[in-house]
Amino acid sequence: MPIITTAVLTTIITTLANKGLESAFENVGEKVSDGAIDWIKSLFYKEGKPKKALRELQENPVKIEKREIVKAIIENSIEDNPIHSKYLKEIIEILPKNENIISNYKNINTGKIETKGGDVHIGDNYDR
Repeated sequence: MPIITTAVLTTIITTLANKGLESAFENVGEKVSDGAIDWIKSLFYKEGKPKKALRELQENPVKIEKREIVKAIIENSIEDNPIHSKYLKEIIEILPKNENIISNYKNINTGKIETKGGDVHIGDNYDR
């Protein structure tokens, strides 16, 4: 069974949460197979509504316990039927890669600021 990282699961679940199941994989250049969509739908949706595990993860996505529950659901599904591993790989490969790109902005700090009690000024107006 492949190793499933929390980051990959978070990306998948965040995509499902933000865009919904049907539009989660639009505009990625490739189409996710109906089998993969049906598999994800069967794991996390019942009668068109999110199941408890997905709903709770959407409400509190930073809680590790909620991620572990979703991870266990996916791992158990793969153990029960190895073809689901193929679906997971397909989703991971097609899912758009999220990158934080900051361009054409000014006065952005991307690092850690250690002032040791002093003031921090980010911007043009240092005299104020």
